[in-house]
Amino acid sequence: MGRVRAADRRPPVVFLGPTLPVEEAARILPADYRPPAELGSVYRAARERPAAIGIVDGYFERVPAVWHKEILYALSLGIRVYGAASMGALRAAELAPFGMIPVGEVAEQYRLGLLTDDDEVAVLHAPAQGGYRPMSEPMVNIRATLAAAVREEILDADAAAALAARAKDMYYPDRDWAALLAAESEAAESGSAGSGAAAHLDRLRAWLPGGALDQKRLDAERLLAEMGRWLRTGAGPPPTPAWPFEQTENWGELVVGDGNPPSGAAHGDRRKESRAVNGDSERQGDGLPARRAIRAAEVPRRRAADIGDVRELERARRPVLLEGALDGWPALDRWNPGYFRERVGATRVPVEFYPSGSYYGSWVHSHLRMDRYLDLLTSPGEAERCYLAQAPLLDLLPELADDLSVPGCLTGAPELGLAFFLGRDTVTALHYHSTEQALLCQVSGAKDVLLYPPEDHRFLNFHPWYSYRFNFSRIDFSAVSEGPGSPLRCTVRAGEALYIPLYWGHLVEGPGTTSSVTFFWQPTTGRTRPAPGMRLRSALGGAVRRRFVSPFGEAFNRRFGLG
Repeated sequence: MGRVRAADRRPPVVFLGPTLPVEEAARILPADYRPPAELGSVYRAARERPAAIGIVDGYFERVPAVWHKEILYALSLGIRVYGAASMGALRAAELAPFGMIPVGEVAEQYRLGLLTDDDEVAVLHAPAQGGYRPMSEPMVNIRATLAAAVREEILDADAAAALAARAKDMYYPDRDWAALLAAESEAAESGSAGSGAAAHLDRLRAWLPGGALDQKRLDAERLLAEMGRWLRTGAGPPPTPAWPFEQTENWGELVVGDGNPPSGAAHGDRRKESRAVNGDSERQGDGLPARRAIRAAEVPRRRAADIGDVRELERARRPVLLEGALDGWPALDRWNPGYFRERVGATRVPVEFYPSGSYYGSWVHSHLRMDRYLDLLTSPGEAERCYLAQAPLLDLLPELADDLSVPGCLTGAPELGLAFFLGRDTVTALHYHSTEQALLCQVSGAKDVLLYPPEDHRFLNFHPWYSYRFNFSRIDFSAVSEGPGSPLRCTVRAGEALYIPLYWGHLVEGPGTTSSVTFFWQPTTGRTRPAPGMRLRSALGGAVRRRFVSPFGEAFNRRFGLG
């Protein structure tokens, strides 16, 4: 494998995110700054033969983490690879015997085995458009700050150890000084924190604004400085590795599957553009630019007060948009980010994250406190691709139940289920409900909905019957301007509700910030059920999922569909 002379190399590449703003980093080292590293990032950078590679930040939970093998590949090409502060510290400690260069206190503690858990450096942060702003405090910073507080006699060693233990017990997105001190204050008031705890906390609280240490930032700055010193000396490449680089089968899959995106492409730049189904350019959020509408007939509208009960609602077996369905709901006036923070900010909620940047791709679940999710939702710039979807409101968020009431048109419906949705610039891929009908009730914002009748299923390229996503279409409607079949469309505005019958396919887009709830119920009459073949497909798909797919992970326990 050919090696490259230092003079022929491109500028250094540095993977950086929440640890240090790029503008500040560039004042220390002019470099090609890229988003946090993930699987394939270092391989692609190494193919460009930069003078050196620095890894500070990297993804690890929602997307595959940067692979050790790709770092070894870069080293085998004679490229110096530095690591510090966060993911870089982890990888540098693991690969130091092979030539990766660990920099800073965090990397050294990992190398010595004093730190072992990856949650020590993990943080919740805003997306690229929000400048990767940190939204939690990494454990290594808490440890460094507590050690400094002991040195300056703000705390004694026992008090610092107790605070460190309490912080370690917190889920990493929830860690920050406010939450930690609040928890310790509660313990002090109950007497479980030991005598003198309150006085220690008061001193620490007053000292923190000027005394807190950001160890990750310090290590990142040191990495940049060391890279700069090496580059200025004009030193040659590191020695030829004493180990051969093995071309394994998994490595071949990474190389063959690599799409070779443009050099330095921002993480957000790789997202597929999402577009609205209705082409309503006046109402599109920043993340859902308008496009030419798919031709579709309008969903008929009715006054909710004119529908006596659920049997009358079901009778036509077609969607209907109900005006005034939410009259009298306190939620119409109350539901906003501030209200959610006050009422349910500490509740942990299931959030879907879309690592590909497209709502048409796969997702992973992460449980966050509601206030942390709201921080992501209200970050400046384009929204991160995440969605609080189909949360069981009565079980998970009972504090919000008094803001709602059952619409009169659902009188007589058996065993109503109730799901909560909150997001910004969201898209729910086209799908159908195979067991329960739905009434989508829009509380704030508006949603654009494209619907296809059951007889159009043959056009919609659904996943196979044995897939856990058997009721989801494989069509990426963000790239479609004309669709087959005989669709309907509507915009569901705040205070309105949309009835979605069984087996009707629906694509839902929510430009801007939206909140809604959806009632689910089983049909009250068999006349709403489509052909036996469609029911058989759904039954077989459900049986396969329960028997073979569901046991293999939460990601496969997919519900009947989204609202």
